Amino acid sequence: MADWSKDSRACTTLWTALYSMKQLSTNFDDSENLKMSDLTFYNTLGSAELRKQQSTIIADQLDNVFRIGSGATSETDIDRTVAMNNMIEVLINEEKSVKDLAATVDDAYNFGGERK
Repeated sequence: MADWSKDSRACTTLWTALYSMKQLSTNFDDSENLKMSDLTFYNTLGSAELRKQQSTIIADQLDNVFRIGSGATSETDIDRTVAMNNMIEVLINEEKSVKDLAATVDDAYNFGGERK
């Protein structure tokens, strides 16, 4: 996925989940370039271990929203562990953006009706 788009279920579902979880308060269009460090869970004063724990919790919540709430399935050769680890890798990196996280989500999950 190259674009942050309202036509992408990965983007819209991620934004909706993060907004509902109170991780961001910006509208869809303004959320694309938010950094992970802009999300409410990200504690710049916390240790790397604490950020990893918090990122794991967020990734778990997102995975549940995608699979249970939105009916997404895993992409070929991707299981929950791989999807979670890929999201955590983005979430712990303060310089990664919401758009980067959406690309990771898009690579891991197939949201019904997607065209590849």
